[in-house]
Amino acid sequence: MTKLLSIIMCIVFTLGIIVSSLSQINSAVVQDGGLRDRAVQWIDKAIP
Repeated sequence: MTKLLSIIMCIVFTLGIIVSSLSQINSAVVQDGGLRDRAVQWIDKAIP
């Protein structure tokens, strides 16, 4: 029972780390001057 509990706890912590890193990546992409704004600027410059 303790091995099962430790495996479940490990999975929960791993998922928590993944979700928190995804939220940080998402905020970096969406913020002003972030990756999305840069990509839009590059596309606007590429299209004459």
